[in-house]
Amino acid sequence: MKGEIQSFIPIYMSRVAQLTNKSDRFNLTTKRYSQTDIEKISKDPGHITLYGKLVDKFGDNGVVIGRIAGEDMDESHIELWLMSCRVLKCDMEFAMMDELIKKAKAGGIKKLVGYYYPTAKNAMVKEFYGLQGFTKINEDEEGNTTWEFIIGNDHKRKQHVIMVNK
Repeated sequence: MKGEIQSFIPIYMSRVAQLTNKSDRFNLTTKRYSQTDIEKISKDPGHITLYGKLVDKFGDNGVVIGRIAGEDMDESHIELWLMSCRVLKCDMEFAMMDELIKKAKAGGIKKLVGYYYPTAKNAMVKEFYGLQGFTKINEDEEGNTTWEFIIGNDHKRKQHVIMVNK
């Protein structure tokens, strides 16, 4: 498998918006965005945006994952994390987390904060942040959880996808 992870670029804005409005199973916050919203966020220096593409032996899966994090002082809050069902179990989520940590660290971010809001369809990602090494810091009566990850020099990359630089 070969993957590409980059900041949002114009050619993929419509696909990222489409994913936000279609992806239910692997969608941690289930927030919905229009293409205009995605374009605006991508121009905001207070956000880290990432898209991922994956090519495997069966072909190009296209843009399959999106992530938006807003920066707040020395921490970044993950507002959106979703992935197409076409690439479940391909470890692309680990490659994306590795890239997010790399970009956050380069930007002086010391902590990532992630959120999970349960729906009838997204139970499969309930423990996503725990699998990524985050610590659960809050859970309310509806099952909404908040997680944090302290960025240090000891982060070990988990990806198994070969990344291609474009």
